[in-house]
Amino acid sequence: MVVNPLTRCLEDYSLPPFATLRVSDIVPAVRAAIAEMALDVNAIEDDLSDPDADISWATVMDRLKIIDDPVNRLWRIVIHLSSVADSPELRLAQSEVQAEVLTIQSRRAQSVPVFRAMQRLRASRGFHEDLTAEQQRILDRAILDATLNGVALNDTDKATFNAIHVKLKELSNRFDSNVLDSTNAFSYLVHDKAEMDGLPDAIVALTANNAVAAGHDLATATQGPWKFTLDWSVYWAVQRYATSRRLRETIYLANQAIASAAPFDNAPIMQQMIQLRRDRAQLLGFESYAAMGLEDKMAPSVSAVQDLIDGMRNKFRPLGEAEVADVSAYAASQGAVLPLQKWDFSFWAVKLRKQRYDLHDDLVQSYFPLPRVLDGLFEFVARLFGLRIEAADTPQETWHPDVQYYQIRAQDQPGTPVISQFYLDLYERGDEKKAGAWIEVMVGRSSVLRTDDKAHVRIPVFALMFNFAAPAPLPSTTPTLLSFSNVTLLFHCLGYGLRIALTSAEHTAASRPHGVEWDAVEVPSQLMANFCYHRPTIQMVSGHVVTGEPLPDSIFDKLVASRRFVAAVKMLPQLQKASLDLSLHHSFDSTASSESMFALSFTLAKQFDVLPSLESDKSLCSLSHIFSGLYAAGYYSYTWSEVMSSDAYGRFKEANDEDEWKAVGRDCRDTLFALLGKAHPLDAFKSFRRRPPNADALLKDYGLI
Repeated sequence: MVVNPLTRCLEDYSLPPFATLRVSDIVPAVRAAIAEMALDVNAIEDDLSDPDADISWATVMDRLKIIDDPVNRLWRIVIHLSSVADSPELRLAQSEVQAEVLTIQSRRAQSVPVFRAMQRLRASRGFHEDLTAEQQRILDRAILDATLNGVALNDTDKATFNAIHVKLKELSNRFDSNVLDSTNAFSYLVHDKAEMDGLPDAIVALTANNAVAAGHDLATATQGPWKFTLDWSVYWAVQRYATSRRLRETIYLANQAIASAAPFDNAPIMQQMIQLRRDRAQLLGFESYAAMGLEDKMAPSVSAVQDLIDGMRNKFRPLGEAEVADVSAYAASQGAVLPLQKWDFSFWAVKLRKQRYDLHDDLVQSYFPLPRVLDGLFEFVARLFGLRIEAADTPQETWHPDVQYYQIRAQDQPGTPVISQFYLDLYERGDEKKAGAWIEVMVGRSSVLRTDDKAHVRIPVFALMFNFAAPAPLPSTTPTLLSFSNVTLLFHCLGYGLRIALTSAEHTAASRPHGVEWDAVEVPSQLMANFCYHRPTIQMVSGHVVTGEPLPDSIFDKLVASRRFVAAVKMLPQLQKASLDLSLHHSFDSTASSESMFALSFTLAKQFDVLPSLESDKSLCSLSHIFSGLYAAGYYSYTWSEVMSSDAYGRFKEANDEDEWKAVGRDCRDTLFALLGKAHPLDAFKSFRRRPPNADALLKDYGLI
């Protein structure tokens, strides 16, 4: 009998056979795992309902983790593939079994016998005498999680709650699909070579190749035509470098209109999601979805979050207005029409930055060929954290030939054991891979689910996804050259992975991403990004594409000097999104039309914008963070985390020499990174910084105090 390869990977606790699995394997494997989970849930309920049942960590929490793991792990594979290898067949398979997955997960989450057993364990003497601090925290959060998942509702409300849950997941999937399909449907063909003026050679070549792929067989980089897409590398280059104002405007407006019109219109989907989220929260007795969402976050209340956003806006807006005035004066001196529009600002800011700091983006990029940056990044991690990143001893199948697989060894531990492994998916694939950069955790660290009797824990496995431009096709041998902002992005995302790799948590509930209060989840990634302004680190990760020489000090000094150039103009849209997210999920009339959502967006934009606001802006329709990601009523987390990460990085700046700097790195590894999830974020922070966080470091970074 042929065993389904996905079922086999569950039974063997092995990683998925990504290269060889078939979409047709998904549905039967998922259904088999669901059937097994249903039997296991029934069995634990029977056991825990016995008045004489042994209620302990092992009989309740450990057993639940064993029950939950197969379906959770298998479904994570499906979700991951939908993000990196989308296809009509995969969408169909996912939609066929999604409701069944959600039903069994809700059945487990809403089990009254399980909930009562957790409450009994929490009230027992053993809670304080026998459980570790990590276990106590996990149990407290598990009881809260069950409550937020409707365990205490009556049967009628529970049925309504669960129907809402299934519908929200369905809408979330449709939202993501519409964003991807709408992005891929866009095409803008340029025939006039003058419109290509200012664009980097790599983008000119890429758009010519796009034209060839679209059927313009004679297209060349020198003669055209050139096909523009909304892939991030193309959009970013056009906004920064295209001399043609018409091209900048066309691409800008197309980008903010993604998924805002039929057949990929997300507006009615968003309207339904906002209403359903409010209904769900009110079933649980909360005023709003935002109020419910804060139950398991650091922020104490909606008003506290709004105060943070408003306070930051009041500090950053005057600075942003001054930045716009500065760039506008320069643009006017070069003949630009004022006021500058949103598709003008980046172009003129880049030119002013180049003049003021003598910084040339193409020259900077030539020092950051992607292979050299990766080698240097791994060297940096070894030096600071005592970790060796290398090709895995046992190769694994991947979902695309470009994906690489690595292992992380702890060099400071006896025998340099492997403590984590990860996939690295670097390049954009617009037809099947969603935009952005993110992490997916395939396997969480766990002492309960270990697969080797000789090992203390099951090591974590994660995947890091990026959308860098792929290298030019052969015969070219030029590697991808990273902008400095993309170098920073690489550091940022590895920070997510290092938190997963370095956690000392014994249990998946603490080691996984959701083990951390969501408004602190960005702390490790933001902390890592700061090292891009540390001279020795940049010398490690840079090497000229031709000579191999590291970035000269003169250029590094200019990068540091220009770090906060137009920084407020960049920060204010982030704050505006946070305010819009909070308003939609708290005070917005969720029964109003979708046009009311856009009206709210425009009203808030005028409070934050320092460039002319566009009433036609429909970028909300592609704001995946809050409609298909994990940031609904939590977009403020970026700012909340940045307060902590800026302050944490201050300890590295206080180091007097390299030895002290390395010692701080080891301490960061063993406290902040190791304890996030295992302990409350404030306790993890204080264990590293020796005091509570202070916002002064962030404000100083931006020159506000």
